[in-house]
Amino acid sequence: MNTTKQSDSRTRILAVADRLFYAEGVRATGTEKIMSLAEVAKATFYRHFESKDALVLAYLEHRDQALWDYLSKPGPAQNLKEALTKFEQYANWPEVIGCPFLRVASEFPDTGHPFHRAAIEHQDKIVDYLADLLRPFPIDRRAAAAAILSVIDGALSTRMLYGTSKKILIVSPAEAVLASFQRA
Repeated sequence: MNTTKQSDSRTRILAVADRLFYAEGVRATGTEKIMSLAEVAKATFYRHFESKDALVLAYLEHRDQALWDYLSKPGPAQNLKEALTKFEQYANWPEVIGCPFLRVASEFPDTGHPFHRAAIEHQDKIVDYLADLLRPFPIDRRAAAAAILSVIDGALSTRMLYGTSKKILIVSPAEAVLASFQRA
């Protein structure tokens, strides 16, 4: 029973932090506000997260895992178009307001900062994922994957700027990028 209670507290803290960090930013969100909204005492908060930095890293890990869970359901993409379609669907969800990793990286621009490093690692994993899906194409897969990731990041930046007023396109621009690599 006690383990369940502790797990519930940790889950509540992380859920509140996720919502606030994503919507308001890491720097603008204090631990007192998180504790209040999660309805946990300071001691409970620090039992689960030794610092705000630890919570931010847990938030980024959670966001990373959530993306990979989403991309793998109901099964992993069989080809690039399937993966791009999933990214496009994600970018058009009403609750999506941009890439959480790019948002955090913009708050912590020092590339050596642990939060920024987590964002780079996340982006690198996406490049690896896309490069793997580009195996059938006789092109520089890593360069093409990085260019396609730029399309995805650009689409998420468009969402951040315009909100839900514009439909976000990823599939057709990414296919154009791929076609340019195939012609080169």
